[in-house]
Amino acid sequence: MARILAADDDEAMTAFYTALFSEAGHQVATASDGGTALDGYLEFQPDILVLDVDMPYGGGDRVFTLIRRILQLGKPVIFVTGFPEKARGLAATYRWVSVFQKPVGGDTLLAEVKRLLAAAGMVEK
Repeated sequence: MARILAADDDEAMTAFYTALFSEAGHQVATASDGGTALDGYLEFQPDILVLDVDMPYGGGDRVFTLIRRILQLGKPVIFVTGFPEKARGLAATYRWVSVFQKPVGGDTLLAEVKRLLAAAGMVEK
């Protein structure tokens, strides 16, 4: 199964992600801000990221920029945010990026994880 890093400053959302993805058999790490998301990325080496755009210490868009543009790593990313317009430009520019407006259902997220991993040619661990 996949290794998923989910970052959101809303504790209820990170608890939701942990339960949803763990029950589906994935390994999950969470972060509550941009800084810990970057640290978690380097430590956990996820296959896919689920990011909120607006978080303290650099939002998900900054995390994405550092990973994609600076580190040049093409990991799939799902933005789940109350401000989808802030991430749509990234989704239009880069491959394997999806944007969903909060709230989004668990079945939708699980299907998107599967779709993005397949599109990126990644086999679930």
